[in-house]
This record gives sequence, structure tokens and C-alpha cells, in this order.
Amino acid sequence: MDKKVIDGYVFASSLDAKLAIKEQSAIRKIQDSLDINNMENVYETYNKLVTKNYFSTPVGMSFLHEMRDYLKQYYGEEELAPIFVADKNKRNENNTLMELNYKQLERLKAENNRLSNIKQKLIIAVVSMVIIIVGMVFIVITNENLGYFNAEEKVLNKYSAWQERLEGWEEELIQREELLNK
Repeated sequence: MDKKVIDGYVFASSLDAKLAIKEQSAIRKIQDSLDINNMENVYETYNKLVTKNYFSTPVGMSFLHEMRDYLKQYYGEEELAPIFVADKNKRNENNTLMELNYKQLERLKAENNRLSNIKQKLIIAVVSMVIIIVGMVFIVITNENLGYFNAEEKVLNKYSAWQERLEGWEEELIQREELLNK
């Protein structure tokens, strides 16, 4: 990201630059919605922004400083809340927290990879099962014996044909015997 200069300030990291861009858009929204002629509204807005530490980059701090200078014309120094500036130690703690977030991100990436592998294995298993089921259905459809549904009828038909042949042979034998006996 090459846009590290925001509102005349150069930022060392793209993360700080993104934060400054967010603050810059928030400042524009505040300026658009704020009636500069209504001092009470400007004073309340300033106090809310300062007490909630809404801004942390130099872009936001300069906006708060401009608001403070404007309000000094109508209010005394003691009536205006001081602007809180994070010290360098806080900044290091934030960087440490960011490193922890990167560690968590790495853990989440590893977990995501593990779950992706499991997902692939499950997809392969499901596809295999579908192929097996389709194969079984194909075998049932193309099999002439269709299992046990018509088995008894087929056996009876087969034996009845044998029985007819045997009866035919028996009649022939009886006729031959009669011929031999005559």
C-alpha cells in the first residue's frame, strides 16, 4: 500500500494509515453534521470525542486540537477537557497485542487447513458411497433374477418343465415296455 501519507502525515505502517483514513472520514462526517454556530453542540461533541478517546492518530489529534482552539474563544482552559495522547508504552502494548492477533491468525489458518483436509476426505467418502449405491441399483435393475421376489415362481416353473419332460419320458418308456411285452 503506497498511500502512507494522509492529511500531511506520513505513517510507518499501512495499518496506521488505514486507521488515519477511517479517522479522516469520521472527521468529515462530524464536520458535515456539526453546526459551528451552536457552541453548546460543538462543546458537547468535543467532550464526547475527548472522553471516549475516539481519535488516536495525528490526523484525529489535530482535528481535536483545532476544535479546542476554536472553543477557547468561548470557554476557559479549565472548562475544556484535555486531549489524551497515548504514551509510547501503550503503543508497544498495542503492538504486542497485534502480534498475539497474528499468532491467533496463524492458529486459525492451521485449523482452517486441517478442516479443509477433513472436508476433502468427507467429500471423497460421500462420492464413493454414492458410486457404490448407484452400482447396487444398477445391479438390481440389470439382474434377471431380481433376488427373492420371483424365486419361488422361477423354481416352480423350472421344475414343472422337468416334470413335463419326465412325464413324457415315462410315457415313452411305458409304450416301449408295452411293445416289448407284446
